[in-house]
Amino acid sequence: MLHFKNLLKILAAQALTIAIVLAFIETGGQIYARFHPSYETLSAIPDPIVGWKLAPNLKYTYAGGHWYAREFSVDIEHNALGFRDFNWNNIKPINTRRIALLGDSSVAAKEVEFRKTPGQVFQQLLDNHQNINKKYEVMNFGIGGIGIGQSFLVYRQYAQVFDTDYVFLFIFEGNIWRTVGKLSSITNTINTNQKLPIRPIFNISTKDRQNNLDSLLKILNFGDFYQLLNKLKARKINPGKILFPTKDEYKKLTNLLKQRITNEKITQLSEKLNKFELELLLPTQKFYEEFGRLQRDRIKNELGEDRTKIRERKFFLGDLWKKFQFGLGRLNGILKLEFAMDEEFRKLIKNYAPRNENNIFSGNQDLPNFEKVVFINLKILETLNRDIVNEGKKFVIVDASSHLIKYGKLPAKLLSTILKKYCEVNGIGYIPLHIPLDESVQQGLKTTWVTDGHFNENGYRIFGEAMFHWIEEEERN
Repeated sequence: MLHFKNLLKILAAQALTIAIVLAFIETGGQIYARFHPSYETLSAIPDPIVGWKLAPNLKYTYAGGHWYAREFSVDIEHNALGFRDFNWNNIKPINTRRIALLGDSSVAAKEVEFRKTPGQVFQQLLDNHQNINKKYEVMNFGIGGIGIGQSFLVYRQYAQVFDTDYVFLFIFEGNIWRTVGKLSSITNTINTNQKLPIRPIFNISTKDRQNNLDSLLKILNFGDFYQLLNKLKARKINPGKILFPTKDEYKKLTNLLKQRITNEKITQLSEKLNKFELELLLPTQKFYEEFGRLQRDRIKNELGEDRTKIRERKFFLGDLWKKFQFGLGRLNGILKLEFAMDEEFRKLIKNYAPRNENNIFSGNQDLPNFEKVVFINLKILETLNRDIVNEGKKFVIVDASSHLIKYGKLPAKLLSTILKKYCEVNGIGYIPLHIPLDESVQQGLKTTWVTDGHFNENGYRIFGEAMFHWIEEEERN
């Protein structure tokens, strides 16, 4: 009996010790959060052409989407037009070349201070390099959350008037899907988890029945990929362990499909796409009005005219536990190669497995067919390039597709290969940004914030330097 009482005392003492330690951690965490707040800001406003853009002349602090500033805290300022940049004069100075940067949040770069954004890294290198004889002005037209189609609209609506000599467009894997997806998470800032279809989307069409969208699929013929996913999807439905392909088998399939992307096939694809019409589908006006109304309500009732407030506090220990689970999951993936391949193929099945097993190019229930989406985006690039070339300017694509991967490694690598070949065939400048980014990671230098996912200072530096090296080579030639 005495032994049992002693055991209870020991357990109670241990429980009390644990409680005190947890209370100390929670208190410390709350103190840290108190001095490192995060802010909720309505940084975007409805735009009838692009869908949305940054609110003009807005100043605020950005610390990411977490409830406290976990990785960064940056003072942000928008110019009068609604971009994170200086206020530029419409009239270009004499003996000056202007460069427009188009893209999403990776161009706006709110995760770092202004001088460390890719546009400003680019500008500083141009200003300081002795072999660059001309004066350059780099102009940032990045808007968070937009796709390739919206970047095209940004050029026509906002950038074109500044008489730019070069137009650089940043592309990563997620951009192509935004081109065809009406819903936007940008509206989550006005009503949590409510997405409004305010994004203008694109499609292509032709009156030639022999040269329709389905006929283009035969050119690249990625059918092997979808047939594999169909088989794996069928096994997933049946009980028992699924044997996913090994890393070597996955690499072999990736290389096989990449080898099919030749200059000859991309030339054929470009010629056929040239006969298609690009269609712009604007959202219904009522959704813009709803977006504006919800914003006005939040500004009036919660945020005030500065459109911002400190995020509400949460339980720090709960947050710490989630970080522990996340880290444990990543460690498990590193230690178990088989686990990593399982996760990759589950992602591919979810995003790319055909909804109709009898039509391998039918697309997923959530995402359209990959190649069809690529074709629509290539048509946009064709149209944008025509606009730029007709004005005597140069178009350059900055490709991070196979580095910033969202929906699967194989499709991302295929997209990079397609973009590279498409630029070669159509006389578009091409920067394989994914190469120096991958090299940096291989050297142990991260390019993105661990939890936020966007580029960190190193990633944005590499981005800016890659653009500078392209201009440097252009100057030599």
